[in-house]
Amino acid sequence: SHFGSSRIAAALLCPTLETQAAQSASLPGVSKVGAMVLSLLPFPQTVVALVQVGFPLNQLLQARSGRTLSNMDYAQWTMYWIICALWMLVETNYLWLLVDYLPLFLEMKMCFFLWLAHPDYKGAAYLWYGHIQKAHKVLDDNHYAKIIGAIEKAKMPDSVKAGGEAIKGSDKSEEIAKMLHEEASKAD
Repeated sequence: SHFGSSRIAAALLCPTLETQAAQSASLPGVSKVGAMVLSLLPFPQTVVALVQVGFPLNQLLQARSGRTLSNMDYAQWTMYWIICALWMLVETNYLWLLVDYLPLFLEMKMCFFLWLAHPDYKGAAYLWYGHIQKAHKVLDDNHYAKIIGAIEKAKMPDSVKAGGEAIKGSDKSEEIAKMLHEEASKAD
């Protein structure tokens, strides 16, 4: 079975963990099927989360301090956060099994996100300018005018338009008093 082969692999990689798992499996409430993250990093999920989110936020704040961002910076950080969001979505829904069963997965993920965000490499900007921008231009040329036309045709409420009248609030106290009076007369 699938879990049996992973237990054999775990026993070959780390016999003491397999022994501990076998001992704890006899305890009530402890699952016999356990997964371990095989990683060289201490606290691998924490380290990778800091690299994936903390390091890029620090780099972005440093890039913004005291100067305006260039087109390269906008492309870099927009693409980085889009890739990061898509990665989290795919990993949460489909790749979650790889974290436990693919050795050094978290190290590979960390290296990928470092490459995307590091100022010497700017991998996200490379992906945009080298590969994604061409495909996006075709879609943009075909669909941009249609989308903007649909947005312009949408009717905007008068209260949202500049200079429009504010929505008048209503005082419900008369209606509430009437309802209370009716309920009181029914109770008598």
